[in-house]
Amino acid sequence: MENKNLLNYFSKQVNLYLDNRLTEDSEQNLLDAVKNDSVCNKVFNNEKQFRNLIKTATKRHSASQELIQSIRSKLD
Repeated sequence: MENKNLLNYFSKQVNLYLDNRLTEDSEQNLLDAVKNDSVCNKVFNNEKQFRNLIKTATKRHSASQELIQSIRSKLD
């Protein structure tokens, strides 16, 4: 049970790191864990690869100029 809680905590820390939301100290602790622990390294790399897959595999549709103008006119 304790290992599962630690793994969940580490996974949350990885997500915060990838979102650039960790303090410098927390970031360094995370990177040290990734460097020194094979399980942490695997979790980190899996999450990083998953995010890269989502970024590259997802098509982003851009808004039409008409929609952009319509929104801008409503804001003015």
